Amino acid sequence: MYKFLNYDFYNKIITMIELKDFKEDIHKCSKCGLCQKDCPIYKVTGNDCSVSRGQFIMLKRFLNGDLKMTKNINRYLSLCLKCGKCSESCPSGVDAVDILCAAKYEYYKTRFFERTVSVLQKRILFGIFPDLINIFIPKKKSKKFDKKVLYFGGCNSKYTGNSSVIKIMNTIGTEVITPNFSCCGMPFLADGNFDDFRAHMNNYISILKKYEIKDIVTTCASCEKTIRDYIKWCDNEDDKTFLKKLNIKNIYEYLHENNFTLKLKKHLSATFHKPCNEKHFQDVDYVLNSTENLKYIRAKDYDKCCGLHGFFNPSEYKTLSKIFKLKRDSILSTKAEYILTTCFGCKTALNFYSFGKYKTSDLIEFLANNI
Repeated sequence: MYKFLNYDFYNKIITMIELKDFKEDIHKCSKCGLCQKDCPIYKVTGNDCSVSRGQFIMLKRFLNGDLKMTKNINRYLSLCLKCGKCSESCPSGVDAVDILCAAKYEYYKTRFFERTVSVLQKRILFGIFPDLINIFIPKKKSKKFDKKVLYFGGCNSKYTGNSSVIKIMNTIGTEVITPNFSCCGMPFLADGNFDDFRAHMNNYISILKKYEIKDIVTTCASCEKTIRDYIKWCDNEDDKTFLKKLNIKNIYEYLHENNFTLKLKKHLSATFHKPCNEKHFQDVDYVLNSTENLKYIRAKDYDKCCGLHGFFNPSEYKTLSKIFKLKRDSILSTKAEYILTTCFGCKTALNFYSFGKYKTSDLIEFLANNI
């Protein structure tokens, strides 16, 4: 049942990325502190160890042999929400998220029990459980058109099926092919579990090689970023060449390019949460503002992190609950009926702490269900 346990990835010889490979990037950090103003964790803790600047100081000392990778260091690494806000504000262009993922891998090297628990947790949440649910989800067949795309739905499609994407894409004369993709691997990468992450990456590549179609459509911002980034984690040159030929877009780009507008069956109000990985907000914004009968209310903190990654760190709930509360209060201030988003993880988080005060939905599912 759990397909990725049998991936031939484990029989391949690869060069594992380690923390030492980022030594030069860590050295680039000038300790200017600009990351502090954008880090959601630093804003609620005020602790320099919880922001990339302070973490780089600790990691530099670890690489120099002055510090050991202790549970206390791992605590700060685990607090990171992987939102990437610090990287966006870094004048040196340091990608803190990749470095902290490598640091997590370094920690788990010598923590067999903790690593095993983490691996099992994520394999159940993003592998076994979605596959079981997917057995009972009705599958919809796309109409045939000359133009074809492959749909990468990730975990979300396992829970909801493919009908929403097919319905919308068929309206713009595009056929949707729906291979049985697994999770993109983002949760494993964020936890420093490069083994399972690369297994998912290789599964993605092997499935795509069976098709001549090179146009990939996604609906999840985090999945889109992850599969776009596969090329930088890939060691096989043939696979890298293959990945370069792919044309990856989110569904909102297609709608915007086709100047496609929708009309809801009845008047509804909604606000939108912009996922940290959503890099095409102009396309999403077009869809939200051009949909008839939709009253779109932009929340003040619509682009602030929802705190999703904190769900895997329950011991820090007291800290993380402050982030959840800020996001919930921002949503409630709009008085909108729905909170929409374009990330399966964000949708899960927003729904978890809604307390029934608003309805949460993926944007494309919301549109497909209401037109």
